Amino acid sequence: MPTMTVRNLPDDVHRRIKLYAAEHGISAEAAARRLLDEATRPADRLGDVVVAFASARKADFPDTPRDRSPIDPADFS
Repeated sequence: MPTMTVRNLPDDVHRRIKLYAAEHGISAEAAARRLLDEATRPADRLGDVVVAFASARKADFPDTPRDRSPIDPADFS
């Protein structure tokens, strides 16, 4: 696993990381990893949000077969 050194970290940022760590009962290093992970995680994709919303409401979707037959290309002439 890679290692990273962060130089010139402002004192207030270091204090906030240590405070976060104390509040969550983890080390400052683990807190920094968690915060970096959360800050860089990609946003949820719309499809995932819709599925989670429907699943939470126990929505029942019919099993609709997908039409995989080829289509004619658009003609813009």
